[in-house]
Amino acid sequence: MRLSDRVTRVRAALVDVGYGNKARDWDNAPPGEVYRAEVQPLPTSEDIVGEQRVTTRFRVFLPPTADLEATDHVVWDGATYEVDGAVLPWKRRGVLHHLEALLIRVEQGEA
Repeated sequence: MRLSDRVTRVRAALVDVGYGNKARDWDNAPPGEVYRAEVQPLPTSEDIVGEQRVTTRFRVFLPPTADLEATDHVVWDGATYEVDGAVLPWKRRGVLHHLEALLIRVEQGEA
């Protein structure tokens, strides 16, 4: 697999937001690890009736040593995406070959 792209993983700390609740502090997330990757487009969608939003999806393939979690964000080609679901390990002949994850970005339009 050719990993010709570069992506940056961003991981935000959990902070107390009151009443015993915690949330990710994306505004203060430090620059993350940079990984070689392969990023491939998936079908997108546009909601033009209700909320005027565009949903963009990509599939990203990463080396088996990459540290990516479902709660992370990924920056690629100048845009920030959320990891959508679990990060999946792929094996070949019983050996971990690479990781795969879905990325999603929802952009709100004007109603």
